[in-house]
Amino acid sequence: MIKLINALGQEKTLPITMHWRRVPLEIEVPSQPLYGRDGEVVTGKPRRRPRAFTLEGSIYHPGKSQIEQEADALLAFLMQMPVKVYRQHYHDRYLLAYPQGAAQDWLDAGAELSLKIPMVALDPYWYGPEVELTLSGTQTISVDGTEPSIPFMRSTGSASGLTVSNQTTGKQIVVSGASGVIRVDSVNHVVTIDGEERLDLVNDEWVLRGFELVPGDNLISTSTQITMTYRPRW
Repeated sequence: MIKLINALGQEKTLPITMHWRRVPLEIEVPSQPLYGRDGEVVTGKPRRRPRAFTLEGSIYHPGKSQIEQEADALLAFLMQMPVKVYRQHYHDRYLLAYPQGAAQDWLDAGAELSLKIPMVALDPYWYGPEVELTLSGTQTISVDGTEPSIPFMRSTGSASGLTVSNQTTGKQIVVSGASGVIRVDSVNHVVTIDGEERLDLVNDEWVLRGFELVPGDNLISTSTQITMTYRPRW
């Protein structure tokens, strides 16, 4: 069965009569033809395209009003976007998706409602359960997945500055010039100190290149104790 969680945190498990059969993986390789020569040359970095898929199936109930109520409840649930759509049967990884409509076909004089709900995951990665770690000094952490994970970091108390390095990737974040509880959001590129945004106190390297954890072992060094939170990606 398919498990869904909408933007309000509400959870719904679709009836066994609904399913999704195909989740594409499309990789775009930018290229340019060469005048007078065969083939083309690569002009940029390959990228994954958004994933488009369809939730489809039927809703059955003894009475037409029950079918209508369940369909209305499902559509109201899906309108709270984006929606986490979990893998069938496993429910351990999800895509963050947006509904794009809901085609409805009433069959057998209203005894069955056939639904097709096209969805698009603009972020093409599967996400796993959230991992939270407390780090201090230099530690090696092991990260699941097949793609880099982007962490959130927060000092566990008031700090006069923060330096976190991933010696495996060579990337580093340095926050200096103010004291307080420091929070670093590498997904949205936001840094706060005691709740106030202070992007002006961060090193340029982080602003330009961010900070990430690669699959496998990462050697992390931090100048003060932090809580690091991330989700592995596939």
